[in-house]
Amino acid sequence: MLEKFFDEFLKQLPTTSPEKIFELMTQAEMTFRQAGYRDEIPAGVKNILVVRLDEFGDMILTSGFLRELRKNFPRARITLVVKPSARQMVEFCPYVNEIVTFDPNSLDRNFSAMLKTITEFCREKFWRKRFSLAFLPKWDGDQIAGLLMAWLSGARERIGYGTNFAKAWVGTLDENAEALDNFLLTKNIITPQSVTAMAEKTFYLLETAGLRVTETHMELFFGAEDFFRARELLQNLPPNCQKILLGIGSNKASSKYPVEKYLLATKELAKKNFAFVIVGGQSELDDAEFLEKNLPHEKVLNLVGKTTLRETEAVIRQSDFYIGNETGVMHMAAAAQIPVLALYREAKDRENILPGIFSNFRKFPPWQTKAVVLRPEHPLGDCATLPPTHCHCHHNEAHCITQITPQEIIDGFEALEKL
Repeated sequence: MLEKFFDEFLKQLPTTSPEKIFELMTQAEMTFRQAGYRDEIPAGVKNILVVRLDEFGDMILTSGFLRELRKNFPRARITLVVKPSARQMVEFCPYVNEIVTFDPNSLDRNFSAMLKTITEFCREKFWRKRFSLAFLPKWDGDQIAGLLMAWLSGARERIGYGTNFAKAWVGTLDENAEALDNFLLTKNIITPQSVTAMAEKTFYLLETAGLRVTETHMELFFGAEDFFRARELLQNLPPNCQKILLGIGSNKASSKYPVEKYLLATKELAKKNFAFVIVGGQSELDDAEFLEKNLPHEKVLNLVGKTTLRETEAVIRQSDFYIGNETGVMHMAAAAQIPVLALYREAKDRENILPGIFSNFRKFPPWQTKAVVLRPEHPLGDCATLPPTHCHCHHNEAHCITQITPQEIIDGFEALEKL
């Protein structure tokens, strides 16, 4: 029944007008029900789907969710869907049974084309599994691919955050979008304004679904080979020095503190009993080489572009401190319970302007580790008068963040040592 209906469903999609697609989806839902996919499974929860189509920093902030989900369902088979770039972050995760990759960036933005691709994917990967539950812990950003995947997986219950995730802050943005959320999800979660941190939102989802959360820390998942590779690399530093992980990267240029200013601060710290391990992505190669050339040779290890994500996790686990931008590596350090000195671009006096939407400091703090956070006091230049935006910096290069001084980094690190 299901296969026959969706054969016709896929044929009709390309020629179905946008206003008629929802009617076709309603027929699909009826077919799922008639085929028994929405029936309660007599033996209880056996198969669970978790859809998290995000970057590696977001996967770190989902590690605690996966642990607590496993505690609630110790015998269930848990399937996790991630982007290909995040797969290695969870390959050693003990809380999931299967990892499936899907690249949302490959989707056509046309809704019917997207629906067709995800239908074909779910048909191949999921229909035989008969999921009892599907969870979508992603809170912001482009939600629609994950929502469609949870619905088309055939899962009986679909619990997560929809496209109107910011309703508590701004009300209903789009009534049609909210109607779609409520169609695709059986439990459309809306967080209150008091739940701001992204890590906290993952646990709120579980609790709202009636599940228990007993621990709220995050975790890193890597293997013995990664650990020994990291140890081998770190042997190049003086054994009597404490290792400071220097996170100079970011996926947003306006969040990258100028490398010349990092050099002024790190040169002073290098006079003491500290050595630096530089980490980052391919876009940080030039900056890393600049620091490597200008810091004392024996006190710097440049690992940019030389380690896998899991090896980076293992390096972090064997480091003593983190100094750097608010980025995925910072969240790795926090998960490893390493003291963190983090630099944010958003000004302190903008923190309370719709913090659940605009504030990275409130949404992505160093989670449950000793931390000192540096931010400019006020926006710089035109950022003070332009309308609110994400992190309140409107520029596509380092701008507001440049107001943090090297001396503030030195003083902040000294404060961090005392925590």
